[in-house]
Amino acid sequence: MGITLAEKVLIVGGVLNLAYGALLGFPIVVIRARGAAAAPRYLMSAHISTLLHGTALLGLVWAARFSTLGAGWEEVGAWLLIASSTLVAAKDTLNWLTGVQDEFGEKAKPALLGALAALPETVGIGIFVVGVLQAL
Repeated sequence: MGITLAEKVLIVGGVLNLAYGALLGFPIVVIRARGAAAAPRYLMSAHISTLLHGTALLGLVWAARFSTLGAGWEEVGAWLLIASSTLVAAKDTLNWLTGVQDEFGEKAKPALLGALAALPETVGIGIFVVGVLQAL
């Protein structure tokens, strides 16, 4: 069986998330090397969330393989998860770059991106949950 479009989307999205997360490690090192007691909260959040999303997306390749849903459903699920991870990465990056300390307390504008990420993440994961459970 060849690699499906959904699997390709998950692999590329996962690798890009990992790459962005790794790149965000450089400013963390620079900030800490200059004597800061800690890296900015949202820089750390962007770094960690992209590494976690990347790993999860790569893991979902197995769910896509196992799923018995049609290719169209799996592609929709994959793209929704990529969109969600992109929105979360953008939110945390913008919070860091604009000096936000508490996105909820400050009612920071980038927080809207996090809210927009919730639905595609939930639906995307839901699609793969249904596909995996249906395959049992």
